[in-house]
Amino acid sequence: MHSTSHTTSGTERRPAHQLRGDGLKFRLRDEIDQLRQDLKSSSGQRSAKTLTKAGGLRVTLVVMDANTSMNPESSNGGATLQVLEGRLQVQSHGRTQELAAGELMALDDNLREPVRAVDQSAFLITVAWPQGAGAWSQEAASGRL
Repeated sequence: MHSTSHTTSGTERRPAHQLRGDGLKFRLRDEIDQLRQDLKSSSGQRSAKTLTKAGGLRVTLVVMDANTSMNPESSNGGATLQVLEGRLQVQSHGRTQELAAGELMALDDNLREPVRAVDQSAFLITVAWPQGAGAWSQEAASGRL
């Protein structure tokens, strides 16, 4: 991977933003507020935004309404799940654990099972993909990297 900047294409609801580059900085409160606005027009009761993709690292901010589940796209590599607001139920290897605001879970095998918001929640998913695994190979093949 090269270290040049990469920018999203943007949508009607969200302007384009830079995904890769040294020193990217995010005001999480503002990002969460924007995703909560997006929730109002979302049919899935959740909204997400990839904040950065750099090398094999991807950080995504997710906001979900209470009693909503998300089936993650699993890939190789590890991941962390950090709850910023609310409470989540996370399944890993058949075991369900509850995470509250301020807690972080590390996973050796990435997210492979559903995540459920107990309360309206905001959380960060950080995924470390090995070179050539997961969405990176798909994006590289399509020329988006």
